[in-house]
Amino acid sequence: MRFSTALLADLPECIPAVADLRWREWGHPPEPVERSFWLDVTTREAGRSALPVTFVCLDDSGEVVGAVGLDVHDLEERRETSPWVIGTIVSPDRRGSGAGRLLMRHLEHWATEHGFGELWVGTSGAAGFYRGCGWQPTEDFVTSTGQRMFVLSKQIGPAS
Repeated sequence: MRFSTALLADLPECIPAVADLRWREWGHPPEPVERSFWLDVTTREAGRSALPVTFVCLDDSGEVVGAVGLDVHDLEERRETSPWVIGTIVSPDRRGSGAGRLLMRHLEHWATEHGFGELWVGTSGAAGFYRGCGWQPTEDFVTSTGQRMFVLSKQIGPAS
């Protein structure tokens, strides 16, 4: 199976599918449970040339396989660092297929082209994925909502 990536802003018809992937994965407490929340957030994060931006991954049949975004902040407890990878999701039946790594490479390339030298990500369960993509663990803490969070960072190029 071959995958392609594109800015979600260039494929607005994919926004509902990306929102549904995110809602199915994270639409339970302490996160918002309403599907409409995830649709609104995904729509807002579909920028083109400034943060936030989201990239979508499609298989060769045009089905949405996953997405990843980049925004100024993600964790309220760590607003001093920026930018943050957000909303990384791959359909459960496509995990391990290379789609997530392709999305991360695409996002890192975009970020480098836009002058970012270091990226941050917070995750409660995917630290192994990010480490496999070359990210370095920087912190392990409990958020204000009681969720254990692993923070990783990656140097991607010189900041401008």
